Amino acid sequence: MRVKVLLFGSPGYGSFNQCGVAGVEIARGAGRQVELIWIESTGPAIRAARVIDVCHRGADLVIAYGSAGDYPVAMAAERFPHIHFVVIQGSHLAENCAVYGVRQEQSAFLAGVAAAAESRTGGLGHLSAVKTDAALSARAAYVDGAMRHSPGMGMMTSFCGSQDDEGLAFETCEAMAKRGVDVVFAAIDGGRPGAVLACQKFRLRQIGAIVDWTETDPKLFVGSAIADTGRCIAAAIQDHAGGNLPFGTRVDHGVECPEYVRLALSPLAAPSTRQAVEEWSQALLRGEVTPSREYSGREFDLSGLLSRI
Repeated sequence: MRVKVLLFGSPGYGSFNQCGVAGVEIARGAGRQVELIWIESTGPAIRAARVIDVCHRGADLVIAYGSAGDYPVAMAAERFPHIHFVVIQGSHLAENCAVYGVRQEQSAFLAGVAAAAESRTGGLGHLSAVKTDAALSARAAYVDGAMRHSPGMGMMTSFCGSQDDEGLAFETCEAMAKRGVDVVFAAIDGGRPGAVLACQKFRLRQIGAIVDWTETDPKLFVGSAIADTGRCIAAAIQDHAGGNLPFGTRVDHGVECPEYVRLALSPLAAPSTRQAVEEWSQALLRGEVTPSREYSGREFDLSGLLSRI
């Protein structure tokens, strides 16, 4: 079985792709032969050309990691009906294509609960990069979790425009700190070192995303919204090997599978925070709560924030 996994970006950069590489290693550890192919982060037309070239060279299963694979797979799946495709955390479905993903909004909701429980100033921040559907959904869920736990919390939310610009991340967190924010949910990737530096300088605490950042600095990171999309790679490969790939549909994992979706908490988090996260996790698990997908509050851009400091 010829399995090819496509990651978009540069090796060794960013926690999202780090998670994808880990998923490939899980599959290899289970005895699967998997070829990992990196495709540069360029426009969708160039990505599509690269994916089509991969298909020309032969494959039984092609897995595109991330929503950046939606358009390339849509182009390739039509041209190569004999090849099976999976998009991880995407949306494109076809007769020879399935989608596997995680309910990232559930971990973002729990991040909001933890942020509200840990805040001493009553001011919370949210920092993301660009307004994709997933990012907007995570923002809405985070705010929803915070407000359900502690109605009336102050909230500053900003999309800085780049996943990887450390300077923008630093300046946005600085602006938030100067307005009373003391816990910020930073849902960014390569720009995270800038957010970390700002948190250290201005005594903010941070909630990370995707991987467990509390293991790197449990004092700075009060928690981390785990959304292990890499495991979806291994699951899709296993399902394909067993002839169980659900073409034309999507498979999503949520808090019912904590290895995929959960909120990791720092060992320094307050017991009351830990209890609150557990109670809301159980409410999500029982279906008593559905994180909001809409945010109607104020939004701040970097230029507006800095001009008012």
